[in-house]
Amino acid sequence: MATSSLNQETSMKIDTGETYQIKGRTMSLEEWELTIQVENPVDFKSLTHYGCELRNYYQTQDLDDYFFMLNGPSYENLVKHFWVREEVFDSHAARMEEHEKVLIDPTLGGKTSEELGLKPFTCTEIKSSVM
Repeated sequence: MATSSLNQETSMKIDTGETYQIKGRTMSLEEWELTIQVENPVDFKSLTHYGCELRNYYQTQDLDDYFFMLNGPSYENLVKHFWVREEVFDSHAARMEEHEKVLIDPTLGGKTSEELGLKPFTCTEIKSSVM
């Protein structure tokens, strides 16, 4: 019988107690109806064409991998799936979330979001899910 070399402190915690939901569509558009505009933040070919040769500068500083990452591949299908399921979570959505909790259990009225078991609203977020 094989034994694990991991002890309790170094083992990975798998059960976080959080539930994950697959979000439905928030747009009436289909993924194939979206057009993704892919841009290169640094276009060396265009710069060279117009007489601005920077290749020696960034190669001397060993920045080849960095610019390759910046101009790397864009996963268009992933981007499309993300945006058709996005949801803006702002202060209004946070208030609605609190209101729903109080509707389910009226004894929770007047409590803070932390007391309701919700994360406190700190800033506007864009939420989505991609499988």
